[in-house]
Amino acid sequence: MAYIGQGIKQGTFKVLDTSGNTYNGSNTTFSLGTQVGSAAQLLVSHDGVIQKAGTDYTLATGGTQITFSTAPASGASIFITEISGAVGGTVTPSDTSVTADKLNSALLTGHTDIGGAIADADLFLVDDGAGGTLRKTAASRLKTYAGFSVSDITGATALTDIPALTDELLISDNGTLKRLDYSLVVPFAGCLLYKTGTQSNISQNSDVAITYDAEVFDTDGFHDNSTNNTRITIPSKFHGYKALFRGHAFLSDVDDTAGYEMRIFKNGASNADGAQLFQMTRNGSSNNVTISGVSHPVALGTDDYFELIISTDDNNVDIDNSGNGNNEVYFNAFSITIIPGSNI
Repeated sequence: MAYIGQGIKQGTFKVLDTSGNTYNGSNTTFSLGTQVGSAAQLLVSHDGVIQKAGTDYTLATGGTQITFSTAPASGASIFITEISGAVGGTVTPSDTSVTADKLNSALLTGHTDIGGAIADADLFLVDDGAGGTLRKTAASRLKTYAGFSVSDITGATALTDIPALTDELLISDNGTLKRLDYSLVVPFAGCLLYKTGTQSNISQNSDVAITYDAEVFDTDGFHDNSTNNTRITIPSKFHGYKALFRGHAFLSDVDDTAGYEMRIFKNGASNADGAQLFQMTRNGSSNNVTISGVSHPVALGTDDYFELIISTDDNNVDIDNSGNGNNEVYFNAFSITIIPGSNI
């Protein structure tokens, strides 16, 4: 039926169990048996007299106790009712009185996902140190605190030369960032060949390629000990690289005043760009000549092949393997070493 006046307030009234409290005219603070957010949420009757919140009583210990301004007398009748909800309007909890148990996780998880990358201006809540104070901070500050951002890489000066072996790279070791010396990731590539027999009576005033029937190592199939065994052939993976060649030849049965040359041929011709010409003339009475040398950096292409060539105006000279016992000294050897990073 219709009535005159304000609408009925909706809320919850809860009588608190304070039966464990003892009033003796001395104590002023007593348990509420629960936690209350504000003194205004309590209706307190002291011997039938309604008490005024904030004057006659206050909350203590985070809202779990009530403190009277005057100690209740022995045998006093204290009746306390907690009021919550919309009764009497909005109730504001006291500072720090709301605990985690009173918060719904949907306060965070129930919001719409950001749906994109985090921007520098986006805000986060953080606990500001040991004081336990919640403060906001921008995402840009988190990047600064972490000490690393994408711009540290994209904004850095570009390296325009081959890295030094002591330069360091940053890698992820199964999710953990670690630094790595460049020297550990530069692979060695090349081969070292030698003769086990003698190549006799090489032609006078001719270019003779030395044959090699044994290898100390061959990392990438540069050489075959049987087929075209004068050649070091370049695999396609080293196209565009540069390499150093080393040669060592031991000649026997030589004449007193003859001349001897050792050259590197590229693809059957003496046009190996950057290949060094090694030349010497025998002087004295020795019957042997040794020639050694290292090339300048030589450009490589797929399937290019290189040979070590001996030429002399002497007659009946042998390319000998004398002194090659136990493979300790390779008197007739030919090698290639790929220069790391030379394809840049």
